[in-house]
Amino acid sequence: MSKSSSSTVRKKRDDKDPVCGKHINRNKAHITIEYKGEQYLLCCPLCQAEFERDPEKYVS
Repeated sequence: MSKSSSSTVRKKRDDKDPVCGKHINRNKAHITIEYKGEQYLLCCPLCQAEFERDPEKYVS
């Protein structure tokens, strides 16, 4: 039986809020936003509003 490769597949930004830089448990994120095919975890409504105001500022 082969091991699942899911443990080796990680998104670039799967554990860090791009606005404040806080590390986030994927299951406890305030919201996950998809932007240009990438998922971004945000820790709170303030970071969500800031990200939505100017997403290009936070993606690289």
